[in-house]
Amino acid sequence: MSLHLTSIAPELSLLLVAITMSGLGCLASVSPEGEIDAAQNESSVCADIPEWQEGQWYDAGAIVNYQGSAYIAEYDNPGYIPTVSTYYWEPYSDCSGSTEPTEPTEPTEPTEPTEGSCGYPQWQEGEWYDAGAIVNYQGSAYIAEYGNPGYIPTVSTYYWEPYSGCSGSPGDGASPGDGASPGDGASPGDGGSPGDGASPGDGASPGDGASPGDGASPGDGASPDDGASPGDGGGLPAKVVAGYYPNWTPAPVRIRDINSNYNVIYLFAAQPEGGSPGTTGAVYWTPPGDGRGAATNLNADIQYARTNQGRKIILSVGGANNGMSFPTRAKSQTFVESVVGIYDSLGGFDGIDWNTFEADQAPDTSEMIWISKELKQRFPGFIITAPPAPWNDRDKTFCKEMVDAGAMDYAAPQYYDGRDLDQQSYIVNSVNEWVSLLGPTHVVVGFGIWDQPHYMSIDEAIPTWNEVESNHPTLRGVFDWQIHIDESLGWQFADGVGPLVTD
Repeated sequence: MSLHLTSIAPELSLLLVAITMSGLGCLASVSPEGEIDAAQNESSVCADIPEWQEGQWYDAGAIVNYQGSAYIAEYDNPGYIPTVSTYYWEPYSDCSGSTEPTEPTEPTEPTEPTEGSCGYPQWQEGEWYDAGAIVNYQGSAYIAEYGNPGYIPTVSTYYWEPYSGCSGSPGDGASPGDGASPGDGASPGDGGSPGDGASPGDGASPGDGASPGDGASPGDGASPDDGASPGDGGGLPAKVVAGYYPNWTPAPVRIRDINSNYNVIYLFAAQPEGGSPGTTGAVYWTPPGDGRGAATNLNADIQYARTNQGRKIILSVGGANNGMSFPTRAKSQTFVESVVGIYDSLGGFDGIDWNTFEADQAPDTSEMIWISKELKQRFPGFIITAPPAPWNDRDKTFCKEMVDAGAMDYAAPQYYDGRDLDQQSYIVNSVNEWVSLLGPTHVVVGFGIWDQPHYMSIDEAIPTWNEVESNHPTLRGVFDWQIHIDESLGWQFADGVGPLVTD
């Protein structure tokens, strides 16, 4: 997002999202394309094979031991976790033979699900499962850690874990295990001015990562006692009143306590591993400060906001000094898997916000279209947005191509933190251009309400919105940068502009 780094200088300890899976038993490892690695059940520890090391490069064919089982690298990778990055690793069962690496095998085509050897019913999409329910899915058994409305066991690993009691009766089940831990975040940045060609954003440096073996307790997530049944989102509100929720504030408002006029909340922001433009394609996000319990209750609050309050939660990716490139499909695939990991760790969210292109970092549009459609396919109703620089022709071209491809729901040009961006006349003319380019339902107007240069007062924002809405009655809505500032001002934007948009 567009905010000068000199304004706020937090010190954050960033936690790398690590989602681990254990209890292989009946588990059949599934690749990102849904391909079943049939050798999973036969994997075991191999003597004289080294332990997997985080951050170490592995060539295709390398064999490692990890958490009591052996794995072989199907493709080169920089030390991805074998039980998470199943696109890159498959279980290895030839422990009795030579320790020389064998050629990786191509993943086999998925087989049709059958009534499994465990005697449990087949998983059914859309069916409600209480905590403790056991199902067969693609030849393996899974137990529900939390109640859920039929999330896919191999994707929503927060809600399901592999079940190893296949030899017994349905009553001989393993107890639900630990959930995944929450994700990790970013800090603000410079948006530039209409003449400089830079597009918006904000950043932070990577910090401490959690080790692959670290789990989190189920209490960090939404539990059945909340009354929430979190999971896949259901698309955009008819009118959007959004706000960015940066993670650098030591004692932010809890998500469930944010002013109710906000119906879209951006978690700001996931950042590329290794810094810009990203070394692997993966991103990570850190939770906010816990001064008022925002971090402790993060997962439960996200799911309460989604389920009980009907809000959409969107993960913003990138920010100032955190542009990302996607020169290869492998890097794009890694990005998708890391977003899925954060999704699972938080118990689900409703979309991503592309904030990865700025200054000299041009967007890799074709790959970003592929990524966006891949996420939309995995998570029905998944929302894709972007906050472009309103003057930037490159940003306009990117947003146009994304919308035309069906890969973006709306663009939200941001009118603050730059010369003339807070002027009503500039905003009105610029919104006319964006509406002409994308259509009114694909445009959200970005405001910044703050007592700082190049930001608006609420008394300036209200007539500005009234004029642009009068010109374009079907505009999608507005956002404010940022929620924490709005709270400090007594919710001026939420209470002053929000009802004008939704009423």
